[in-house]
Amino acid sequence: MWQSENKRNLFFVDAEVSVTSGKVNDIGSLSETGNVFHSSSVSDFMHFVASADFVCGHNLIHHDLKYLWGEKERYPFELVDTLYLSPLLFPKKPYHKLLKDDKLQVDEFNNPVNDCEKAKALLYDEINAFHALPPIQQQIYYSLLNPIREFQGFFRFIGYASSTEGVVEQIKLLFGNSLCVNKNIASLVEKYPVELAYSLALIGTEDFTSLTPPWLLRHYPKIESTIKYLCNTPCQGGCPYCKSRLDIYAGLKRIFGYSKFREFEGEPMQEQAVQAAVDGKSLLTIFPTGGGKSLTFQLPALLAGQAMHGLTVILSPLQSLMKDQVDNLADRGICEAVSINGLLDPISRADAIDRVANGSANLLYISPEMLRSKTVEKLLLSRNVVRFVIDEAH
Repeated sequence: MWQSENKRNLFFVDAEVSVTSGKVNDIGSLSETGNVFHSSSVSDFMHFVASADFVCGHNLIHHDLKYLWGEKERYPFELVDTLYLSPLLFPKKPYHKLLKDDKLQVDEFNNPVNDCEKAKALLYDEINAFHALPPIQQQIYYSLLNPIREFQGFFRFIGYASSTEGVVEQIKLLFGNSLCVNKNIASLVEKYPVELAYSLALIGTEDFTSLTPPWLLRHYPKIESTIKYLCNTPCQGGCPYCKSRLDIYAGLKRIFGYSKFREFEGEPMQEQAVQAAVDGKSLLTIFPTGGGKSLTFQLPALLAGQAMHGLTVILSPLQSLMKDQVDNLADRGICEAVSINGLLDPISRADAIDRVANGSANLLYISPEMLRSKTVEKLLLSRNVVRFVIDEAH
């Protein structure tokens, strides 16, 4: 177990607060040395943590802090929030066993001391995970996040500091095989450092089934556009990443096993449609029956799923057509497509929903009326939706 070399006083804190009144109903706290506090008395709690140099909790900064100490510009201690560290240091499936979206997995209902124990275990795991990163990645995260309130206390507690010079070149060096190096990364460093850090964490997993937690997308919606910009927007210069990961000909061969696209009366319609979709354009395609129309949205969808963990939603009025397309992809060994429609039995429907939610499916076929479903709405809001496709638009 990692321990702070400075032996500064660290206290873990959790408060149970009434949703309606904002009243603090229960407080739990642990010192790093093992002393325990459990009471609803705020004054007794303040006495317990009076010697704190650092206060740690899960969602401490935007929840517990304001109810216990009030909203202030400065506090007499440093803040360490395990919530914002978790997707940065555990971005890959399976995620940390203590985490469930933005909540801690706990064994006891509404027990703040138990939550403190969990936050303590999580913090130590986060510290160990940070130290296990390559030194250059540690430097990148420090350069991007040390000025940010949600992260600053963590770096100070572990005593980490490094130069912040050359972070753009460090990013290109470490992640050059996983993103387009011709993008204006310096602009992202300046304007969206937090979004960039979380994007790099996900990009670095090299696992397209891993996802950014929905709560994090709600807090930092620019994460989606940052990943799209870095990983799913082909550059004009043709960098190694774009040539290998976003090249439609390489993708056609790798995913479908075809060496060339279909032509119609000498016109490369299929190729043009796929390229336009990969370039991020909106388009209308009209193909003869059996002309390979499905590939024009399936290939860009699969490329986007692999490049940016994105979901493509295909609206189709024909349930039999949905099943045929999902089955045809499965026959090719492509298992990233599912359908949700009224003909599914409850078990199949639940499985399809779970696969979209956990990132193992990146193509979702639904009928238009399913857009009225609250379950589907919640599902779509939990994913980075890259594109909507209207199949059989006539």
